[in-house]
Amino acid sequence: MKKVLFVAYGSGHIKMVVPLAQALAANGMAKPVVLALTTAAPVARAAGLEVLQFRDFVTEADGAALALGLQMMQGLGGPAADPQETVAYLGLSMADLIADVGPEEAGLAYRQFGRQAFLPVRTLHRILRQVAPDLVVCTNSPRAERAAVLAARQLGIPSICVVDLFAIDEVKWIGAPDYADQVCVLNESVRQFLIAAGRSQDQVVVTGNPGFDALNAPAALAQGRQIREQRGWLDRRVILWPTQVEPAFHPFDGRPGDPTLPERALAAVMQWVLSRADCILCIRPRAGEDLPVFPADPRIVLTGQDWPLASLLHATDLVVTLTSTVGLEGHLAGCRLIQVLGSVFDQAMPLARYGIADAAVPVAEISQALERWIGAPRLAVQGQVPATRQVLAVMGRFL
Repeated sequence: MKKVLFVAYGSGHIKMVVPLAQALAANGMAKPVVLALTTAAPVARAAGLEVLQFRDFVTEADGAALALGLQMMQGLGGPAADPQETVAYLGLSMADLIADVGPEEAGLAYRQFGRQAFLPVRTLHRILRQVAPDLVVCTNSPRAERAAVLAARQLGIPSICVVDLFAIDEVKWIGAPDYADQVCVLNESVRQFLIAAGRSQDQVVVTGNPGFDALNAPAALAQGRQIREQRGWLDRRVILWPTQVEPAFHPFDGRPGDPTLPERALAAVMQWVLSRADCILCIRPRAGEDLPVFPADPRIVLTGQDWPLASLLHATDLVVTLTSTVGLEGHLAGCRLIQVLGSVFDQAMPLARYGIADAAVPVAEISQALERWIGAPRLAVQGQVPATRQVLAVMGRFL
């Protein structure tokens, strides 16, 4: 049987890979193996997938690299969830960096950029030779995922890159015509962005993000209808505000932000909702975040983390957000979307430019945007081909 090696970091990246690997195993197209990087390992194991890590490829010749990795781990501050893997990941990655640029420049790069300085192509070359996959599938993360695609190219192994969002930063490498044989993207706007950067028409395929497929599961749609019925919202227009904080300064480039922006935006939304008898505002705080201040009014409902997000989105007509990914998820679940501009992260989440937000407005124009879009019908989601199935079709070209 042919073998597919998935390479993924944690968070949203492993969430894209899990449904792909599970579907691949279920349909018997090929055997899935996951090189689970850092926090991805427990997620992949919990999904019943075969997991490999950097530590599985350590040899007796890696003593110096492991000693270096141990020293680096001790400098991280705080206990590592998997010390053996952390030592192997840091040590092998740093050893590759030293081999590429020399010890002095490698040390300077690590002090300046941390793990972002890594591109462990040599280690991924070693891993791919031992695993011998017929296809490599990665997401759009840098470092080891990017290195896996580069190593696959060196070894003549076909590769696919599955992009989670907009590739705004990653276009620097994903836009190169020889980076991965195929690139799977969220929508046509992202496809055209990569083509403009240098990819050919046939290299970029619109598939959607497999990590979002669960949003439109039949159970989520049914639960959304049930929420509206039980809450008496069938004849109401339901708006969702997912809370988020705005930093005083951008964490990477230092640009000043406005920490009052979320509060001012929410106040404008509440003012508009309270002027209407036919609207409900749901406020969904992020996990661990303080609750916003809002008046005691039946038209304003706190929908905490105990409300399943997919079901809540199918009970919602319109989402208002700054840059929360809940806005994108709402769009994919059929909600109308208004983005409030002014965040230091606007450039990283250009929802209107990519055909996702219906409107992108400053705080002063929130009420006008709500008037324009609150009566618009929800987007059709039933009948759409799941992203997992579409990415598998792309994979099938190489298997």
